[in-house]
Amino acid sequence: MNTQPNFTPAETALGGVLPHRRMEAWKWTDVRKTLKGGTGLTLVCEPHFEIPEGVNVSRETILPKTSVMGAIASRFALESIVINVPEGFKSTQVLRISNLEKGHASLCIKLAKGAVLHVEEVHKTSVSGFVNLDMQFDLAQGAKLTRTIFHHDHAETTRIATAHINAWADAEITQHTLSFGAALTRFETRVALLGANIKADIHGAYLLGDKRHVDMTSYIDFSNESAIVRQSVKGVVSDKARGVFQGKFHVRRPAQFTDAEMRHDALMLSDTCEIRAKPELEIYADDVACAHGNTIGALDESSLFYMRQRGIPLGQARSLLTQAFVADAFETMEEGAKEDFLTRISTWLEARL
Repeated sequence: MNTQPNFTPAETALGGVLPHRRMEAWKWTDVRKTLKGGTGLTLVCEPHFEIPEGVNVSRETILPKTSVMGAIASRFALESIVINVPEGFKSTQVLRISNLEKGHASLCIKLAKGAVLHVEEVHKTSVSGFVNLDMQFDLAQGAKLTRTIFHHDHAETTRIATAHINAWADAEITQHTLSFGAALTRFETRVALLGANIKADIHGAYLLGDKRHVDMTSYIDFSNESAIVRQSVKGVVSDKARGVFQGKFHVRRPAQFTDAEMRHDALMLSDTCEIRAKPELEIYADDVACAHGNTIGALDESSLFYMRQRGIPLGQARSLLTQAFVADAFETMEEGAKEDFLTRISTWLEARL
């Protein structure tokens, strides 16, 4: 009897099983079904870097990965690009990562004690392809990481980007993501809060049209006391697009005095679009303040009527209300990056509404 799995052509090329809907964590983001093949399946992606002065870059052999997509990436990207940020580092220069267009890549960014770093990632393609990016961030005591992510792929691109963030005592994490989707996209952020007194702000927004798909998944593991975490994701979906949000706070028994909030709020602008949301709390500590919430709805008709009465055209009124809804996710951003995101959002809305 044949016991070999019935691989798709893409799985045969990659040498492993792709995530599919029967896997609980991937049930709304079926890579196997979407990925038929394409440029980049067996390539190694070579990102372009703009490195601040004083930061070192090297390469190391990749250790075995446990995640599905990480294991696949390690079959092709045999070395990980390692960026070391020295102790006490501070600079006005930003570490920029781009050219993440085709293939597999593994990156590791290590912030030594007290280091401060701003990372900007541009995930963008003009032609169809496949991208599988596995990233790791290690934050030593008192390190501060700001991560800004912009994504706008070709309509037929498949992109999986997974970030593992390990943070020790007194570290701070600030992350903002803006995505306009692709054929299938998943941005997954997995955070291990290993030390005490860690602060994390993790926010994002997705705006989707046509048949685009974005999955924003996060898992935050609280292993020590007095963490403060704020997470919010805004979604706007139209046409036949699909938005997915999966967020989980796992608060272990030692993580007393945790203060954490998670929200996902989304607008559906058509009758044919789809949104799937799954916020979760798993709490074993008994002295914590944790909350989560989820809302899905349409634009407020009374607000639209109010604006129409004052001479604002319907399309402009819808655009203004939607932009105000999405902008809340970026309130804590630095001003320049915030203005850039809001301009991109406004341009997208004006073209569609």
